[in-house]
Amino acid sequence: MTHSSRSRFAALAAVTALALGLSACGSSSKGGPSGAGSTGASSKNINTQVGNDINPQPRDKIADGGTLKWPEASIPEQMNFNEVDGTDGAVSDIIGAVLEQPFYADGQGVPHNNKNLVASYQVTSSPQQVVTLELNPQAVWSDGTPVGEADFEAQWKALNGTDTAFQVAGTAGYDQIADIKAGKDAKEVVITFKAAYSEWQGLFSPLYPAATNSDPKKFESDFKNAIPTSDGPFRLDSIDQTAKTLTLVRNEKWWGDKAKLDKIIFRAIDLDAQTDSLANKEIDLQYGIGSHVSYYARVKNLPDVTVHKAAGPVWANITFNAAGDGPLSDLAVRNALTIGINRKQIDTALVGPLGVSTDPLNNHVLLTNQKGYQDNSGDLGKSDPARAKTLLDQAGWVSTDGGKTRTKGGKTLSLRFTISSSNDASKQLAEIVQSQLADIGVKIDIVPVPGGDFYTKYVDTGDFDIAPVTLGGNAYPISTAEPVFANPTTGADGKLNIQQNYGRVGSKDIDALFTQALSSLDRDQAIKFANEADAAIWKLDTIVPLYQRPQIVATNSKLANYGAPGVQDTVYENLGFVTGS
Repeated sequence: MTHSSRSRFAALAAVTALALGLSACGSSSKGGPSGAGSTGASSKNINTQVGNDINPQPRDKIADGGTLKWPEASIPEQMNFNEVDGTDGAVSDIIGAVLEQPFYADGQGVPHNNKNLVASYQVTSSPQQVVTLELNPQAVWSDGTPVGEADFEAQWKALNGTDTAFQVAGTAGYDQIADIKAGKDAKEVVITFKAAYSEWQGLFSPLYPAATNSDPKKFESDFKNAIPTSDGPFRLDSIDQTAKTLTLVRNEKWWGDKAKLDKIIFRAIDLDAQTDSLANKEIDLQYGIGSHVSYYARVKNLPDVTVHKAAGPVWANITFNAAGDGPLSDLAVRNALTIGINRKQIDTALVGPLGVSTDPLNNHVLLTNQKGYQDNSGDLGKSDPARAKTLLDQAGWVSTDGGKTRTKGGKTLSLRFTISSSNDASKQLAEIVQSQLADIGVKIDIVPVPGGDFYTKYVDTGDFDIAPVTLGGNAYPISTAEPVFANPTTGADGKLNIQQNYGRVGSKDIDALFTQALSSLDRDQAIKFANEADAAIWKLDTIVPLYQRPQIVATNSKLANYGAPGVQDTVYENLGFVTGS
């Protein structure tokens, strides 16, 4: 399952799911890859923009009532997305309908305040960054408790890492907060940061009630096979783990626009069975098509089904392990491999059959449908086998057999391309790269390993030379990318802490540029530093971007405000079925 723009934790969940060898089954809730928006005057200020395909419809064109039948790979037990066992795409889908978040991302990933929760806000930057949120006075939990400052304060204290009794999925951003307190009343939330933090809008997404976040045991148990309260347009009706279904109904205490749907029924269905279920009208949508050409071939011809396409918030790349003293520790060798690889040819083979763009992704931080995206690849962005051979010659890897192999100091330039044995696309990618690099005298040995071990035993531990890695992005790209490119540090135990930097090398310059980007409260200035960081990442050359994974979602043709939104967030109360024939 992949899901990203709802929060940074969603991006971590995307990578986690892929690490487990799961197919991309999408997520939608408030920022997952299959979210929705409205072209009308939504209270959440979401506008459909470039990179969206969601059948946008105004509310007056949508029928009042109906049931949306929504497939998932599973119905998870843990519904606390912030708990270590809760980072699942299905949780993101479900919780997005029942819990609110302060900010929603538009089609370019730009956040806007969700007026159902945050009526207005102010940001001051001096002497410290202080964010003041004026909460909607009508905002109330379904048990009658007002939504207020205590909910924000409790979530910060649970997630900031100071109390290790809370088993949290991550602390990013919350550990940057110095204090949260009430302002003039409990509906005014005053958040003081330790230092400037540019992507603060991604925090509290979603917001859980103070009762859950105030105690480590309740943090783990309150939302286990339960959703005890709601402040969104839907609430829990029932969970049946035997039948593998979860049903949501309208929340009677909801103060915003009344949900168009009566119910949303989430049902666990194997990905391979979803096309038949969609054809039989047992479900109203299908994910996972962007990574399965065979699914696409079937759904595109189904009657009463619309196939939606967008650039998804997940990107594929080739990662070089530059640690140690092997050939890939030499920047010149990495450069040679990068330009010896023809990314356009790879993308045409892997995603071309899906009828989407085959232009390579040329940025490590920003996605193509995000504000500020630009190509910073320079000379490394284009395939150039002749120059690649020259670079290898200059690095001392010379050929004595007409270019078939290269040696240096008696050693052959031979590299292991480690892949998941259960991923056919990775096998196809490795074979293409093997053929391309053979042309410049580099021998590639393809090493298939069990899918469940690929990340945990090989990528995470550095037991590879080259590996295909998939990374998640979202509406907060800078803080999401920072741990992927952070300079690894050696701990007191002598172990290397790489965070998510699988290339295993970094630079002080890159770290400094991310720091500047994350401390720039002006979005344009932050984007400028983000692009400077990307240019430095290209020069370091440990991760070669391939393509932004296509987001392809098939839906009932009458389903409105849902499909493939890229990085846009979902407005659940506007989901429904268009009226008329």
